[in-house]
Amino acid sequence: MNTIEPYRGDYYPILGQLMNEMDLAGVINETVGIERSQAKVDIGTFTCLIIHNLLGDVNIRLYRMNEFFGDKALPLMVPWNHDIDINDINDDRAARVLDAIWDADPQKVFSTVSYAAIKVHDLETNIIHGDTTSRTFEGAYDKQEEHGDVPFITHGFNKDHRPDLKQLVFGVGTTIEGVPVMAEIADGNESDKTLNGRWVKSLRTQLRKEDDEPLIYVADSSLITVPNLRLIDKYHINIISRLPGIFAIENQLKRSAIEHNKWKHIGKISEEKGAAVYKSWDTTDMIDNRAYRFIVVKSDQKDKRKLKALDKSVKKEKEDISVKLKKIQKRPFACKRDAEIETEKLFKKHRVTYHRIDWKIKKKEERIKRKRRGRPKRNETVQYRTNYYLKGDLRKDKDVYKKEQELCGLFVLITTLQDTDKYPSKSILERYKGQGNVERIFKFLKNPAWIGAFCLKKTERLVALGYVLLMAAIVYTLWERRVRKALEPEGVEPIEGLNRIKTKKPTAFALQIVMSRILILSQRIDETLFIWLPKPLNPNQKRIIELSGFSEDIYSIGTKDDLEKILGLIK
Repeated sequence: MNTIEPYRGDYYPILGQLMNEMDLAGVINETVGIERSQAKVDIGTFTCLIIHNLLGDVNIRLYRMNEFFGDKALPLMVPWNHDIDINDINDDRAARVLDAIWDADPQKVFSTVSYAAIKVHDLETNIIHGDTTSRTFEGAYDKQEEHGDVPFITHGFNKDHRPDLKQLVFGVGTTIEGVPVMAEIADGNESDKTLNGRWVKSLRTQLRKEDDEPLIYVADSSLITVPNLRLIDKYHINIISRLPGIFAIENQLKRSAIEHNKWKHIGKISEEKGAAVYKSWDTTDMIDNRAYRFIVVKSDQKDKRKLKALDKSVKKEKEDISVKLKKIQKRPFACKRDAEIETEKLFKKHRVTYHRIDWKIKKKEERIKRKRRGRPKRNETVQYRTNYYLKGDLRKDKDVYKKEQELCGLFVLITTLQDTDKYPSKSILERYKGQGNVERIFKFLKNPAWIGAFCLKKTERLVALGYVLLMAAIVYTLWERRVRKALEPEGVEPIEGLNRIKTKKPTAFALQIVMSRILILSQRIDETLFIWLPKPLNPNQKRIIELSGFSEDIYSIGTKDDLEKILGLIK
């Protein structure tokens, strides 16, 4: 009889059950294919172990994996396989698994996993939020083939403000509840506009939707280009996006909204303290001979970046015009009309937007300079000439500045959803603001703890790991979604989240913290394995397990009665 061993249970059994529900290991094995290997842990199960490691509480991921699992209860982490030996988990095996995922096309593997999640959890995929981010990497990565099958790690527009580092571009598409169901890892210099166009073509295929099924794609302004709008029309996809300033109509719509001054009150769309209050103005107009619905949105909280840019422009204009004024004010004119003409030239040559100049023309009698050198003769006549000088007082145009400030609180949404009764401006704005769900995934991808995980020499393995990380994000967000949906109905009491604060919208991170420090005991008697909780879980932890869709049994193997019976026979 083996001794009783203590292990950490924590939240890992819940993650294991979530993966088991969607048969994550089986789906991966089926997609990758049966490998010819003597390895004792199949590719799908090992991928699930990598996901556990990525979602673990260690500072460096994918490094000395056997040490990470040394104090964990493996049978509870992968409940479909109770016979994994800790010695079969190592970094070399992890590398081979990543190679197998790459060979099978990691994007295809991810898509198969996401579709399994959609079916098992009945995810709503009629609305997809898409966005991109960059992930920087240390190292030279010189031995790469550009325009090959492997995404190219190179310099590009870096969203982390690190242009000195090479990068890859991560594209992610989530449901309205924040579960990632689409993903692509592209070249580091891939244009967001190009990637969005590619996604428009493949959205229905990846989500397995027919042309007549409703599908709304929500994305940022990089989606809106004339070629992309033509693709959107061709593939029968509805969109909600922000109209970029590269279209002249964007500024025209803003100014028209101010002139009409017929704003519709929307109010707040967030429960956060100090949230912005919105108004809207709805209209229809044309781009590329196609009609679109435009919603000019007015916020009581002006865009600080735009205000800063405005003030910078006002300051620069003042400095530039002041230099011109100093020069022109020193110049004499022969007549008043010449001075007036010069003021007109100044406005034609230099655009003055935010300022006004109050001109004054001063008449001055000035002595004409002698042509000869030396002292003038005693009877020499002194000659005078009448000159005219400009004096310009520069002042800020308060009315123009106020209007420009008002424009800083406006932005324009573009959509193909023309039915204003079915899709009022408030719902369009809410959907667009739902882009925060994708940004949460980006925080997950950019976690600085992934540094160790991404220390891979082969680009193929690095990209494969990126897709595994996105699979981990699926599991992570599904847990959060399930608990939140269970807490949604009226009358359901909130749980205790971080710092024991009552909440009905806990984050997955908060759930991890609450479900940490759960000890379990394990003992093998003959060929039978027993795992049990030495002490009851606290009420809050029990509730989280139930809200996750499981029972305390996921923390045990074998019944307490069976254990006591066997111990009694041995005695």
